[in-house]
Amino acid sequence: MTERRDFDCAAAEWDEKPRRVKLAQDIADAISVALPLSRTWNAMDFGCGTGLVTLSLAPHLGSILGIDSSGKMVERLNAKAVEQGCTNARGERLDLERGELPDGRYHLITSSMTMHHIPDIVPLLSALRSLLQPGGRVALADLETEDGSFHEDLTGVFHHGFNREQFTDLLSRAGFSDISISTVTDVIKSERSYPVFLATATAS
Repeated sequence: MTERRDFDCAAAEWDEKPRRVKLAQDIADAISVALPLSRTWNAMDFGCGTGLVTLSLAPHLGSILGIDSSGKMVERLNAKAVEQGCTNARGERLDLERGELPDGRYHLITSSMTMHHIPDIVPLLSALRSLLQPGGRVALADLETEDGSFHEDLTGVFHHGFNREQFTDLLSRAGFSDISISTVTDVIKSERSYPVFLATATAS
């Protein structure tokens, strides 16, 4: 099993790759199209990093909490929220895999390019479901199955993407229904295209 990656070391330069910024915006746009986002909703962004998706979704929501196990990533999110005058988004350092859960319940939980860093998916998805209000939704974006070439450094990579049948099964086993998965964008690296899917589902 691979060791976990230290994302604190990457936080300062995380937003400097245009490809990464574009991917986050594509995913945020896809979530906005797929779900009827509302200013009455409170949301949580799991694995928020520096808040690229978090802050893009904030104008469409009542509030959004970004959580990440990397304290440095969360610091960047909070600094950017202040810089941008965004008052309904904030970050908090929490590690859901270690049972550190935020307070409250959410209408929506999002995640972008985080699931392939999670060794055991179903317990994590079950934890997310426990944080949703009845009928709450998830919107989870990640790589479609690839050959392992997407990451130059495989530290902390536990899955080389997911196929739709596999991810549907994982969501179903965690207690979600009304599952929909579609390709929403792709990442071009070294002249290769890596498709990215968005899965939406409802807490049963």
